[in-house]
Amino acid sequence: MNYSLLSFVLIIVPLAVIIVIVVRKFPQLTVLDVDNIPEVKAGRKKDEVLKKRVEENTEISKKNWLNKLKPATAKFGKVQTSFRDYVTKLTTRVEHEDKKVVEIKEAKDTKEDKEKKKLDLFSLIHDGNIAMNNGDYETAENKYITAIRIDAKNVEAYRGLADVYLKQEQIEQAKQTYEFILQLNPNDGDVLISLGDLSIEMGDNKNAIDYYQRSVLIDDSHANRFAKLAELLESMAEYQTGLVAIEQAIELEPQNPKYLDMLTELSIMTGEKDKALDAYEKLRMTNPENNKLSAFKDRISNI
Repeated sequence: MNYSLLSFVLIIVPLAVIIVIVVRKFPQLTVLDVDNIPEVKAGRKKDEVLKKRVEENTEISKKNWLNKLKPATAKFGKVQTSFRDYVTKLTTRVEHEDKKVVEIKEAKDTKEDKEKKKLDLFSLIHDGNIAMNNGDYETAENKYITAIRIDAKNVEAYRGLADVYLKQEQIEQAKQTYEFILQLNPNDGDVLISLGDLSIEMGDNKNAIDYYQRSVLIDDSHANRFAKLAELLESMAEYQTGLVAIEQAIELEPQNPKYLDMLTELSIMTGEKDKALDAYEKLRMTNPENNKLSAFKDRISNI
C-alpha cells in the first residue's frame, strides 16, 4: 500500500509542476495600454481562448492519467515518458497558435490602417494643442497620452505633453519628458532650448549654457539664442566666450539695440577698446535714447 502511495505521489507531483509550467509559459501580446487598443484587444481575446483550450486539454489529460495510475504503478517510467512527450507536443502547438495570432495581426496592419493611424494621431495632437491653448490642461494631457499610446515614439505628442507640464509648473515632469524627446531625436534644437530655459529657472546656468551651445551648433540661424548664450556666459564671468556669442547674434541682426548694448558691455569687459568704440557708435546711432551711453563712453576711455 505504501509503495502504491509513493508511486502515486512521485507521478502526480511532477505532473502538477509541468502543468503550471505549461500554463505560465503561454505568451501574451502586450503593448502600451492594451485596454485602449482594439487590435491588441482582439489579440488578447484570441490568446485567452487558446489559453483556456490548453488548460482544458491539460485538465482532461490530467484526469485520464489519474485514472490510469491505479493499475499502472508498475509502469512508472513509461507513464512519465509518455506525459513528457505530450507536454512537448502541447507546448509546440501553443507556440504555433501564438505565432499565427501575431501573423494575423501584422497582416491586418494594412496601408489603410496606417493612414487611419496617422489621421488619428494628427487629430489627437491637434485637439491637444487647442485644449492647451485654451488652458484646459487636463484634456490636453489626455489627448497627448492617447497619441503616445498609439505611437510610442511620436515626438510631437511628447513635446505637447512636456509643454502641458511646463504650463502647470510641473518642472521635473516637464524636464524628464523633454529629456526623453532628446533620446528620440538628439538634434531637436527647440527641446534643447526648453531644457536650457528650465535649467535657468532651476538656477543652473552652467547646465543652461550647455543646452544653448548645443542648440546653436545644430541651428545657427537664431540670433536670440546666441544673445541668450552670451547673457548666460556673462553671468558666469565667461566674458571672452560671451563676446563671441553676441558677435554671432549681431551678424544676424546688425541693428538690434539690445544686442549692440551687450556687445558694447562685453567688449569693455574683455578690454577690446576698438570693438567697444565701434559697438558704442552703432548703439548711439540705433538707440540715441539709451541711458547707458554716457557711462559706456567713460568706461571705454578708461580702457
